Amino acid sequence: MKNNINFPKSLTFIKNRLALLKLSPKAIFLLMGIASSLWFLIRVIPKPQRAGYPCMRAAAPIMSGFVIYLLALGGSVLLFKKAFSKFKQQKYFSAVFASILCVVLLIVFNLNDVRKVYANTFGFTRGVLPDAPNSPMGVGQGVFQGRVVWSWNPAATKETCTNVITDAFFMAKNNNQDTINIMADKSIKGLGGQSTVKASWDAIFKNFNAKKTGTAAGYVAGQKIFIKVNNGQAGWAINSATLAETGNNSSTGVKNAAMSGTTPATVLAFVRQLVDSCNVAQEDIYIAEPMTHVYKSMYDAIHAKYPNVKILDKESKNTSLGRTTSAGWTNFDAIVYSDKGAEMPDAINDEMMHEMYYANYLINVAALKAHARNGVTFCAKLHFGSHGVHGADWSSFHLHDGLICTVDNDVMTSGVRGTYKMYRVLVDLMGHKKLGGNTVLFVIDGLWGGIEATDMPVKWKIPPFNTDFPNSLFISQDEIALESVCIDFLRAEANINTAFKDRPYFPAVDDYLHQGASKANWPAGISYDPEGDGSEMPSSLGVHEHWNNSTKKQYTKNIYSVASGIELFPIPSNLVSYDHLNAVSVSENHVFASEIKAYPNPCSEATEISYSLKSPASVEFQVISMDGKIIYTLSQKGLSQGSQTQRFLTQKWGKGSFIVVLRSFSDKAVETSTVRLVVK
Repeated sequence: MKNNINFPKSLTFIKNRLALLKLSPKAIFLLMGIASSLWFLIRVIPKPQRAGYPCMRAAAPIMSGFVIYLLALGGSVLLFKKAFSKFKQQKYFSAVFASILCVVLLIVFNLNDVRKVYANTFGFTRGVLPDAPNSPMGVGQGVFQGRVVWSWNPAATKETCTNVITDAFFMAKNNNQDTINIMADKSIKGLGGQSTVKASWDAIFKNFNAKKTGTAAGYVAGQKIFIKVNNGQAGWAINSATLAETGNNSSTGVKNAAMSGTTPATVLAFVRQLVDSCNVAQEDIYIAEPMTHVYKSMYDAIHAKYPNVKILDKESKNTSLGRTTSAGWTNFDAIVYSDKGAEMPDAINDEMMHEMYYANYLINVAALKAHARNGVTFCAKLHFGSHGVHGADWSSFHLHDGLICTVDNDVMTSGVRGTYKMYRVLVDLMGHKKLGGNTVLFVIDGLWGGIEATDMPVKWKIPPFNTDFPNSLFISQDEIALESVCIDFLRAEANINTAFKDRPYFPAVDDYLHQGASKANWPAGISYDPEGDGSEMPSSLGVHEHWNNSTKKQYTKNIYSVASGIELFPIPSNLVSYDHLNAVSVSENHVFASEIKAYPNPCSEATEISYSLKSPASVEFQVISMDGKIIYTLSQKGLSQGSQTQRFLTQKWGKGSFIVVLRSFSDKAVETSTVRLVVK
């Protein structure tokens, strides 16, 4: 038995422990072969579709190698005995034939003995994602449907901040509160469409309540507002006596780094609006990180200005630190995960903090950062922490099997759920009536921007940031639209900033947004019912699309005056342009009578794109490579109604995957359709 068998990383731990027992490489191979074979059979026999799971793909090579090993060894022994017997019987032809087969099996045995065994590895899809640019799906939410307000001001933060624990992003000295207040005020006015903060909040409340209750009512005195913040690391990176941050050893090698999270100045800016402009009583506002604690820095910033705002804590001992002890947890299963244990066997249901469950409104204030298990982490992922104790732990580990990377952070060699239309726990959280469904405002705090959930903020390179902190606030009433925009920003930065380690390029990184946007993208056999009451969540939670490119940053509503899709509303206004080409609309299924199709696909030298028009129109083809470059454009004017075919010579494009985008232009509408094409 040779020493050069490379085990998948998901089994390396077991292999290393066997090595510690001073077993021979051959003994390790045999034990690993038995273990992987048993694991494969136990998992796959009850549910055959599990054979495609990443962990099964990791176990399969070792299992198959072990089986071939046994068959080759056993077969060669039997054939050797057969050949010896035939020689004794002077049946030389049969003896020679058996000897040849024996030699063949010995060769197979030896080759199998030294072959390398690898787990399945996943590449990163750079540039264009499968739905292509400006291809909206879903129904926009909000006063202005699908609007995401992006406010940027480089004066918001201190550029020289080092983000170690003694000079951290969360400190008042590193944040210009007056500038951040102005950014928040302009953002709310942009979202609500009114000239004052109060009037805009009133418009937002009325729009939200019309969707939630059927009555367009504004805020009523006495109603409770629960603000969920990102202080998740307060469960362990904290001084238990003061609830102050202690930092950690970051992946960048900086000790005691300030881990990126919600900036206290951002929360303070929105609390100020609620209290000073909207006359919300301080005692009717709760701020909490239910599963852990609210950091001292957050408490100090809020308490100094608004001492009656309630900073909640699950532990009564922290009342001495000014915290309000929570009334406890729901005594029933408030969250029921829709996979029913198939993907997350340790996560069937969870309780919620009493004040959160019974609040009239939620405000979700997440941080702009990447994530080593999910690629990105925004408002949806922030609800990893909205639940109570699970078993004996205050943690979210039981939910990790519903993310993209379930085993190895960043490595992506095993435990990867990287296929579209898989169960995503984030969809349950976005669609829950008491979580995403009860959120009046979604905020992604991009003042600093982090490379990982437990790592420090870094400076960004893409324009307009230009090697400064992002200094941005992103807000929306549409969670799907908001997270779609922030994914585009993170992917653009990660494309040139190696500190992000390609995390925003994880496979199927936007699958949860596809599913949240449209029920048509739900996995087979999954009905999202996060309350477990037999009632599915809405078929669309918002609108998803990707921008045209990282330079223009335009979404469909930035290009066309009346359109479905996302509108990125910039402050200042020159950050993103509004083209409004021909003042036409983008609407669904008015021009195309059938889906765009390519045949042959895959192809080598040529393919034909076929489609059908309901009415006369002009069309434009764009062929986009997976690094985001437009490699071919074709325009055709004055096409007649009916079936159309366009031939493309693909041999000049080179091998790989491409997105073919077809846009139709008629007197009344502009439509977009796409097809993925593979050139061999």
